[in-house]
Amino acid sequence: MTPCRQPTGFTLVELLIVLAVMGILVGLAMPSSEPGLIDQLRAAAPIVAADLAYGRSLAVGNNSNYRFSFDLNNNRYTLEHSGSNTALNPLPKSPYQIGASLATQHVVDLDDLPRMGSAVRLAAVAKYAASYQSVTTVEFGSLGQTTRSEPTTIWLSAGAANNRRYIALTIDAVTGLVEIGTCTTVGPPPEVATATASN
Repeated sequence: MTPCRQPTGFTLVELLIVLAVMGILVGLAMPSSEPGLIDQLRAAAPIVAADLAYGRSLAVGNNSNYRFSFDLNNNRYTLEHSGSNTALNPLPKSPYQIGASLATQHVVDLDDLPRMGSAVRLAAVAKYAASYQSVTTVEFGSLGQTTRSEPTTIWLSAGAANNRRYIALTIDAVTGLVEIGTCTTVGPPPEVATATASN
């Protein structure tokens, strides 16, 4: 007589239960953001940073001032010469130029950036002293510094409602160099998120 052996391994029902539980856990662990949202912000931030670096390099190279003006409502920013030498008003062609511009302006419309989902938006621009205050401009001086003594932060956003993500670009006031932050669900502080910017 052969003794009865206990079967080894899993039954089909047990395997299906394990797979169902794993599927639920993977669904809970995945971020709830729109596909490509973070990638879009990570792609747009270096474009904005490169434009800022270009304006800074013009200021240093021409020993003059160059200003970026931010238009949050129309989701664009404009680079212009702001120094006293009017011969510098016509700008050289920018390698980063997107869309049409006047000879004296480089206009970058973020809606024109290539994308696969939600557009990247200018969420806020603010300087920081003891607290954040909305501003509409960033101006670079002849040494590469900004003409204000406080750092300036630009927030970009993508997505909507609970899926909205942000990335911040901070311009050092002394060096004029731009630091790109990480993607986050935390946007600009409330006092600048909806404020009508001035100066």
